[in-house]
Amino acid sequence: MTPAELYRRLSNIVQVGTISSTKNKVGKALGRVTLDDSDENKRVSAFLPVLSLNNSFIKVWVPLRVGEQVLVISPFGNANSGFIIRSIFNKGCKEPVGSNEHTTIMEFEDGTKLSYDSKSSELKMDVVKTINIICVDANIKASNSVNIETNTAYLKASDTTIESTTLIKGTLTVTDLFSAKGGMKVSPSADGSVAAEFDCDIKTTGSISDKKGDVTSHGHETTDGARAVNR
Repeated sequence: MTPAELYRRLSNIVQVGTISSTKNKVGKALGRVTLDDSDENKRVSAFLPVLSLNNSFIKVWVPLRVGEQVLVISPFGNANSGFIIRSIFNKGCKEPVGSNEHTTIMEFEDGTKLSYDSKSSELKMDVVKTINIICVDANIKASNSVNIETNTAYLKASDTTIESTTLIKGTLTVTDLFSAKGGMKVSPSADGSVAAEFDCDIKTTGSISDKKGDVTSHGHETTDGARAVNR
């Protein structure tokens, strides 16, 4: 091996380059790299594999992007038989806003952002559109509180159990049977005008009472002095 050939191979072991094309569309982690982009020495590699997290336990796919700055490692000094280590922050692709010594950030091109701040112990997901979670069982446990703020909420379930003292600030509409097994207490509206209003027949197997007593079984005198009896 001549000194010139040895120098060439040593120079090719580690090189900085820029992704020029990919095989993302066919689902392959392969990319071509432009090496030494000066006009005189500009070279483009063959399609090279990308170092990724991939084994029988987990597969992580992050698509390559044209313009992404990377390292090409060529163990034998041949750039066309090497592999790609990604990626390097640069002037054209800077660190995300909020980067610091105690925060990990994942920021996507549409603006969706996931971050964890170990100083405040806050995990934050800022998603621009839809989150879909599909699973067999889901459990959410919070030590203090759960806050949900939205324009419309829709819950569909065969059976729903709420084990809690519940305050509803708004109108409650029930389109099917309403069953209150532990009793029901109704307080008047804020202006005191309405306590309960029923636009239907009322059926009870027990008695009905008001502040004057039993409404169901009481009697009263008629205009002719007789005593009316209950029916």
